[in-house]
Amino acid sequence: MSLWYNFAMQIRIAIVSVICLMISTLASAQPTSQPGVGRFPHIEIDIPQKQVRVECEALHCEAPLEFLCVTAGGSEHESVIRTRAKPSQIHAALLMLGMEPGEPLKFIPGTKKWLAPHGPPVDISFEFDKAGKHYSVPATRLMRDIKTKKPMPSMSWVFVGSRVMGEGKYAADIEGYVVSIVNFELTLIDVPALVSSANETLEWEADLDLLPPLGSPMTMILQPLGADHSPARPAEPATAPSDQLSNVTANQELIERLRQRWDQEVRPHAQEVRKAAQAQYEVISSLRREQQRLVDESDRIQRLIDELEHEYQQITTPAPEKTE
Repeated sequence: MSLWYNFAMQIRIAIVSVICLMISTLASAQPTSQPGVGRFPHIEIDIPQKQVRVECEALHCEAPLEFLCVTAGGSEHESVIRTRAKPSQIHAALLMLGMEPGEPLKFIPGTKKWLAPHGPPVDISFEFDKAGKHYSVPATRLMRDIKTKKPMPSMSWVFVGSRVMGEGKYAADIEGYVVSIVNFELTLIDVPALVSSANETLEWEADLDLLPPLGSPMTMILQPLGADHSPARPAEPATAPSDQLSNVTANQELIERLRQRWDQEVRPHAQEVRKAAQAQYEVISSLRREQQRLVDESDRIQRLIDELEHEYQQITTPAPEKTE
């Protein structure tokens, strides 16, 4: 194995060791009377049932979605729910169930390709009350297609584990990324496929008809799928076959130069661009609502004009002469 791979593995072992130490410290500091049940703030770990239950709150996002769950104060304008739980402690809770994180989205320089997030599969469901009725639904039921309004098909997520940044800070704690529905390198739980976060490719919205009112309490239930909770490592992306059907090849030098320019000039402004996109969406939506209000008001005035003109016509039209 390469020196870089060995170094990366040592880093991951150190991360797991730190989180395990955090588990033993925090879990012992918050005893519970239920056997096999541990707690972190806003998190309950039910080891016999193989469940991590996370306290959340409903959001009413009207923009295209990038997340299922974010931390409170994070990218709430792109998410279905928010939580006050720390992603690093959700990570620790999943470790307590015997799960081992996989790897987030990764770029492979040798093949110039992205490797999809991978890790042990996680089932996500929700429990909440609305209008006196108790609901227990899969996470996908809370999202629907923007165009067709059909529910998101059933799926599972993968536990990728985010990253540890400088000074030992857990990236998902900083960014607030808990569960993504498009790829982010610093998320805790991601989708097991390459899914772009570009605004023009976003296809899901929150099902506001099903969600409880804004701020309502909800419980997110994370549960490992299958008996083997270790990450399944996908094969490295294949390189292009030698027996190509065409002699047309890409200008790799140009592509790499453009990629570097994008990394230097676009990526550092990702947060500002995202905020600008959200502002654009909100401004245009507000202008359209105002436009529609003015159209409705104009229609109301036109109906009054028609009514008055009709009444005036009746008043001024000479009455027919009476014949004897």
